[in-house]
Amino acid sequence: MNTKYTYYSKIARPLLALSIVVSSVGMAEAATETCRDSAKVKIETLAARRAGKNIVVTMRLGMDSLKLKSDMLIAYTPFVSDGTNTARMRPVLITGRNEHYRYLREGNKSYPDAEEVWRRKGSKGEGLKYEYSYVMPFEEWMDGARLYVDEDLCGCGDELADNTLVGLPLDFDPTKNLLTAFVTPQVEAQKVREEKGSAFIDFPVDKIVLYPDYRKNPRELAKIIETIEKVKKDKNLTITHIDIHGYASPESPYDHNAWLAENRAKTLKNYVRNLMSMDNSLFSVSSTPEDWAGLKKYVSESNISNKEAILDIVNSDMKPDPKEWKIKKTYPTEYRFMLSTWYPALRHSDYVITYTVRPFTVEEAKEILKTKPKQLSLNEMFMVAQTYKPGSAEYNNVFATAARMFPEDETACLNAANIALNNRDFTTAEHFLKKAGSSPQADLARGTLALLKHDYTTAEQLLQKAADAGIPEASNNLKILEQMKAMGE
Repeated sequence: MNTKYTYYSKIARPLLALSIVVSSVGMAEAATETCRDSAKVKIETLAARRAGKNIVVTMRLGMDSLKLKSDMLIAYTPFVSDGTNTARMRPVLITGRNEHYRYLREGNKSYPDAEEVWRRKGSKGEGLKYEYSYVMPFEEWMDGARLYVDEDLCGCGDELADNTLVGLPLDFDPTKNLLTAFVTPQVEAQKVREEKGSAFIDFPVDKIVLYPDYRKNPRELAKIIETIEKVKKDKNLTITHIDIHGYASPESPYDHNAWLAENRAKTLKNYVRNLMSMDNSLFSVSSTPEDWAGLKKYVSESNISNKEAILDIVNSDMKPDPKEWKIKKTYPTEYRFMLSTWYPALRHSDYVITYTVRPFTVEEAKEILKTKPKQLSLNEMFMVAQTYKPGSAEYNNVFATAARMFPEDETACLNAANIALNNRDFTTAEHFLKKAGSSPQADLARGTLALLKHDYTTAEQLLQKAADAGIPEASNNLKILEQMKAMGE
């Protein structure tokens, strides 16, 4: 086989095909039966590659079965089109003997810039191939367009639609094919949940008797009662325990405050138990004589004078009574402010209502998710997500809700990070990956994020680690990493 005016385009960097290679592409219906009988050229491979600011189109023509008459020629012209824009490439002419010499003398008006291949008569056997390569500037519209080949069996510039071979989709963004690995949460054997709150019950000075109508007590008692009633009335919930923890403020002797905190908590417990007609075995009572942690928080968040010095005393190893006396004596103005402004809030009762939640079917869980997602387990939420199309708003919302309900759970955070990665929301992905643990799936997610941010060294280390742990998605992403390196991205 002789080749005349063969055109090869070269680029400086290595090339990598982007998953659009096709073998043995069949030819379209011929314009004439005579041409069809003789032309048996096969387009064995057709590929497009992104190389920096260019794309490279390659094509292999197989002519093992071609019997071309002396005065015949066939033309193949690759082109890219999105339906609106079209970019044509250098054509290839396969000529018989007479057409070959005519081409040398006169060229071809229909294809003036073609590459010519002379298929000598009598050349037979395997290995009769022609390798075509063409470089053209990349334009944004080409990503998502299609690559076609026009087949002109008479070499006369015929571009009828039925002479166009089936187009191949072009995808020059390999990151579209990145994969993430969602983790199925473990089934929660028993769903145990809590409702918590603080009530600031007023007791007369040095008294442990509770007066429901005293000062702000009606409002504060209502907070506890309403929380218990809300749980009791829900048919899906069963209360298993109620704990009431009493606190006193630091003024007065420590031992007296210990007695006040304990007995006021007991008084509150008895009031709630009797009012709600609940079994005494459901309740427990505990107390903290003086709420120094609460006082420390108030001081730390304030602009009070001598703030740091007061904090040093609060944080010291002194016993409670000397500590309180030193603040009172050394900083009397600040102490009076603390006594009137912060100390009342340090006399509070914290309550925790513990309950169990019955299991839900997937259909039940779908409805619960809309109004009371706290009642669902992570596994139940995951099962709901599987009923939606991956990437849909409903699908993404389930994982976002899971992360909101279980903000410290590694699986919830990892799955939420995967949603963010799929949406190319790097900030959110980084936030959740901080709490996603160190599993191979987390390595995959972190490696994928590094890849998307073009930190290829970190990406390769993490993806290889995940691949070595048997995560198939990591192997896929490693291949895409190599593609992006080859493309100079």
